[in-house]
Amino acid sequence: MLLCLCMSLGLPMTSTGQTVNCKPLCSAGTFKCAYPRWSKDGKKILYQCDSSGKWKLMEMDIEKKTHKVLVGDSGNNYFADLSADNSWICFVSDRNGNEDLYLAKSDGSSVKCIIRDSARDIHPYFSPDGKYILFNSTRGNGSLDIYRYTISDGSIARLTDTPEDETCSRFAPDMKHIVYLKNSRREDDVYVLDLSNFLSTNISRTPDVHDGWPVYSPSGRWIYYSSMSSGAYSIFQSPSDGKWTTRLTTGKTGHEHTRASISPDGRRILYNIDTDKGIYMEVCDLQ
Repeated sequence: MLLCLCMSLGLPMTSTGQTVNCKPLCSAGTFKCAYPRWSKDGKKILYQCDSSGKWKLMEMDIEKKTHKVLVGDSGNNYFADLSADNSWICFVSDRNGNEDLYLAKSDGSSVKCIIRDSARDIHPYFSPDGKYILFNSTRGNGSLDIYRYTISDGSIARLTDTPEDETCSRFAPDMKHIVYLKNSRREDDVYVLDLSNFLSTNISRTPDVHDGWPVYSPSGRWIYYSSMSSGAYSIFQSPSDGKWTTRLTTGKTGHEHTRASISPDGRRILYNIDTDKGIYMEVCDLQ
């Protein structure tokens, strides 16, 4: 069990949107506790932690403030996502010397490799209906593209094929669109891919600064992501059509706000605060 040291590091800011009642969750000293994911009931958080020197998957009970290891072995286990019904975890592991995708029950049992390739396979995310897993891979042209894995039969479909790196891809709740991050020498922006015609729309439109970790709200109305457009990484909100953006939090130098996760009821935002002392978690109400 981790010894928790709670630190209040977030600084909420009001633009046309607002985060209020920000509360620090527990950090583990100088450890990194990253990529948080809400459980379906909003009472637990799945995250990755390097307290043992290797990345392991952890579960936090928010009310009890307890932590337990779900998946941990001699390799690194990270970039985990929960299925919509909370029955399964998909994650990346290098336990066999390469970054491959694994599936496990939500209690960490029955771990099995589902995608093994010599390429780099990262950032798995379940579809809302639980039938697919989006992931990013360097197979093919050497850059990271978006792929869709069908859980029932193990088939893989390629959804993008560009020289840019396309990562952090997630389905909209209605599964008609995918939000993702496109990175190249020319830009580093958040895009939305329309699956009816495979045309993309730039949501963040800040090519000269770093953006990252986009996610839809449970309703599909909003997209949340991090951007350095105001200095250090801060959390921004945009309607799904990208017509405007609002800064919700203000990260400051040495305290960057990253990897947002929205509660199942859409009322709270959970995110990382990256510092030179570790990576922590904070939760705020959304207004």
